[in-house]
Amino acid sequence: MSKQLERVLITGAGGMLGNAVYPYFSERFAAVTATDKDTNEPWISYLDVRDTPDLRRHFESMKPTIVLHLAACTDLEFCEVHPDVAKATNADATEAVAKLCEEFGATLVYISTAGVFDGTKEGFYTEADAPNPIMVYGQTKYDGELHAARYCSRHFIVRAGWMVGGGAAKDHKFVHHILGQIVSGAKVIHAVHDRFGTPTYTHDFALTLFKLLDSRQYGTYHMVCEGSGSRYDVARHILDISGHDEIDLKSVDSSFFESNYFAPRPVSEMMLNANLTALGINLMRPWREALQDYVTREFPLALAGASPDAERRARADRRKNPVAWNATERRKSAGRRTEEAATRLRA
Repeated sequence: MSKQLERVLITGAGGMLGNAVYPYFSERFAAVTATDKDTNEPWISYLDVRDTPDLRRHFESMKPTIVLHLAACTDLEFCEVHPDVAKATNADATEAVAKLCEEFGATLVYISTAGVFDGTKEGFYTEADAPNPIMVYGQTKYDGELHAARYCSRHFIVRAGWMVGGGAAKDHKFVHHILGQIVSGAKVIHAVHDRFGTPTYTHDFALTLFKLLDSRQYGTYHMVCEGSGSRYDVARHILDISGHDEIDLKSVDSSFFESNYFAPRPVSEMMLNANLTALGINLMRPWREALQDYVTREFPLALAGASPDAERRARADRRKNPVAWNATERRKSAGRRTEEAATRLRA
């Protein structure tokens, strides 16, 4: 089917990943409907994926050919305390979406997580490794994987790692937490050294997802940046990027934060993109390169010596320097702000 005839439905578009994905997809495809139960952007319409009748009405109205199912309950502590909500959002709603995709002949892209693994493997997890979740969030996301595979024949199950992206408005993850401490003038920052993973930069994810969709090689894929590290390693690189040598970064074990982060977490969430590599479409950059792109473009105020108008000037620079989709600089530019992506992307 021609890309101009494709109809794309995005669920959970109001979060970090949706903020990166929507501009690329709205430029490439003629009909894109972005939905969320939190309509925090003018381009998002209301949809709670747990409301199956309303979900069906959306399918009947637009008859999507591609469904990007991003909607999820991702707060690990909330999931532990409210397993019924986690199940309804991550598992039951995914079952409903998968069945509707099959009924309407749509391709399903289900976003999953490294949290489906128990973290006991030495080395990187590949798609050949069997999931064994140790917390409610991971279990409900894995149940969602099983539903996607069982009920929709045209499915991509895509596992992301530690999510990076969204900018100041959307980023609520670890990177933003560290940058927030830098901007607030922290003299000491603590980061754990005993949890390991692989970051996923949302913009690289969006660009790679196009290649995967075009392949029509349905199945399960890991989509993470290259390499791995601890939370401490990520924080250390952020400080190196921002040039704040005066901040004391202290290495601690995970018990230091256990009162706030009490949900079980795998020791290792390190993943390899084995199946993407086998198809020759692994476009995910090394995580240190992607993180530098993200921090310098999205958080200029966090850089040492930044002037008060640094953010204004950075936005002006980005507007003056568009990069086309097929340009040689494409991968270097993947971290540009999402509101500019629609004017820069060329299919």
